[in-house]
Amino acid sequence: MELKDFINNGMLELYLMGLLSPEEVSLVERMRSEYPEINSELAKIEDFIEKDAMRNAVSPPEQIDKKMELIFEGLEAEQNMQLSLLPLISAFSNSDYWLKLVSPLLPKIHSGERFEKLLRHGNGVMQVLVRSSSDIEEEIHDRLDESFLILEGTCICRIGNSSFNMGPGDFMQIPLYQPHNVSITSASVTAILQHVECAG
Repeated sequence: MELKDFINNGMLELYLMGLLSPEEVSLVERMRSEYPEINSELAKIEDFIEKDAMRNAVSPPEQIDKKMELIFEGLEAEQNMQLSLLPLISAFSNSDYWLKLVSPLLPKIHSGERFEKLLRHGNGVMQVLVRSSSDIEEEIHDRLDESFLILEGTCICRIGNSSFNMGPGDFMQIPLYQPHNVSITSASVTAILQHVECAG
C-alpha cells in the first residue's frame, strides 16, 4: 500500500479512537516505525480531534454541576467521616468506609429480626443502617428519592419489570413512581438506606 493511500484511508483516525482490530493496530504500529510521516500525521489528527471537541463541547445543566459537586464532596468526606456528619451515599460511595464506620452499631448476633438504626435525619435527608434476613415488600415513592448501598450480603432488587443482582459495594437509585422490592439471597443483607425529599 502506498504511504499516501495509507494516510488517507481513515485508518489513522480509527487507530486514535481505539476502533481497530488487533491486526490493524499491528499494521499501524509497523507503518509508524517505518515512516516518520505517519507520526506527524497522527499528531495533526489528534490536534484536530481535540480542537473539534472543544468547539462542540456542551456545558452540562447547572443542576448537574451542583449534583456532581455534592457527590465529590461526599467522596472526600467518606474517607474521614463520622457518625455526627455523614455524607450522602451515591454510586461512587465506598462501602468499605461505611461498613467500618457502622460495624460497632450492628448487633453482635443477628437474631433473624430486621435491625434498623437511624443514622441521620434532618434537612430533608434520612439515612438508616439496615440488616435484614427477610425480603423487603413492594413499595412506590412519589416524593422521596430512595437509594441504598449494600455493605454485606446479596439480594435481588426488582424495579418494574427489571431485576438487578446486588452485592457488597453495589448502589441502587430507585426511580420515582416505580414499584420496587428486594429479595434477600444470602443469610442477611446489611445496607445503608437513604431517603431524600424531592424539591417542590
